[in-house]
Amino acid sequence: MNRAETRFYKMAMLLMGVSSFSFFAISSFQTIERAGLTQAMQSVCSRLETDYVRNNEPNVRDFISSCYREVAQDVSRAMSGAYGDDSRRALVSLINSKLGILRVSHLAAYAPNETVAMWTGEALNTGARARIVDGEIVITKVVDPSPASRAGVRFGDLLIAVDGVPIQDVYDVETISGVWEILRPDETRMYLPIQAEVVRDRIVPHWLVNQESKGVRVLRIPSFLPQAIESDEWPRIRDEIAELGKRGEKLIIDVRGNPGGSFPAMLRVLGALRCDRGLVGWIYRGVPPDVSRNSAADLKSYTMQNALEAEPQLELLEEKGAIALVPFQSGPCFDGSLGVLIDQGTGSVAEIFAQSLKERPRTIVAGWRSSGHVVMARWFQIAGLSQDYALSVPVALYRSAKGEELESRGVSPDQLLTDSLKRWRAARDPWIADVIRAVSL
Repeated sequence: MNRAETRFYKMAMLLMGVSSFSFFAISSFQTIERAGLTQAMQSVCSRLETDYVRNNEPNVRDFISSCYREVAQDVSRAMSGAYGDDSRRALVSLINSKLGILRVSHLAAYAPNETVAMWTGEALNTGARARIVDGEIVITKVVDPSPASRAGVRFGDLLIAVDGVPIQDVYDVETISGVWEILRPDETRMYLPIQAEVVRDRIVPHWLVNQESKGVRVLRIPSFLPQAIESDEWPRIRDEIAELGKRGEKLIIDVRGNPGGSFPAMLRVLGALRCDRGLVGWIYRGVPPDVSRNSAADLKSYTMQNALEAEPQLELLEEKGAIALVPFQSGPCFDGSLGVLIDQGTGSVAEIFAQSLKERPRTIVAGWRSSGHVVMARWFQIAGLSQDYALSVPVALYRSAKGEELESRGVSPDQLLTDSLKRWRAARDPWIADVIRAVSL
């Protein structure tokens, strides 16, 4: 073998070595990836088996069995690339598609960005919110600060298109970047460049001063997250609410789009609005206990603790099998005329809040039927994925003191409100105006 042939032979062997190393490296990575995804899928099946409140129902037991059987199949699908390049997010999508068969709220897997958005209000966003009215996409809220607010998007604007393409889904308004074609109420056409960025939506209760009328205050409660009610703002607002009653003023509470949050946080707010301290309802596994309304001592042993941490509530649920929800009192309460606004985005503990106020004297609940997502859920890390991937599992059901189940049914408003494009394009929220009129009668 001459020198040239020797050089060629060595080069060929080197290339074969590199190729073999690459092959084995890829193969090893895929093996590790598959093992992690397999562990994740098995952990989801296991959580259903051990923690899901309806895990003893025959159809659920069958579902759990099939969940275990299909682990390898689901992992292969997640790694196929058909659901995106990120196999972990692909698995989350497959898990949610599978869990949807059970048709219960709060049973879902979440990727890290979704978890952050849910618990902090922070997400990649334009800051604009909209609804479809008479076939048009009308802007109903602009978060400040945000890309939309800086660009000059306003309440009542119509979004015609982005980069010349009409918007098909109203929720795209929250995330889509490009040049927005806007039609103002005065028919002025604007072209506004908007680039979505990380935006923190406001989660703390606040007054909507520009929507109020003489003698009627309007309080927006975007969420019942613990940090929203632990903030410095809430004690001040609670004191202001008490003063309204002394002055004989009326109050509107807006919980449209409020997805819920913490049961104790909700009960703290409810205590400022519902002056009787009677039973609101039961969180329970199995069957709610038969506790007489006159048996205060028995009820007290079941009553939820005024602690925002989850552990005391879960320990009580484990010990007693049920938790009694009673408003927390921390000062005077408002006993005047009250209006409550709800819609299909009102969910979870916000629905319990609205239903409890519906049963309060001198109160009208208006808007659209709420989402019907009313269970107590516990969050778990999905083993095998990074710690920011989470699984929400319903661990208890809810029934009101009057025996009403809200899951899948939601809260029915006393007054159903309708949409009018002309009114939504005015400077004032028409639903708030309607409920102000209702409480003023």
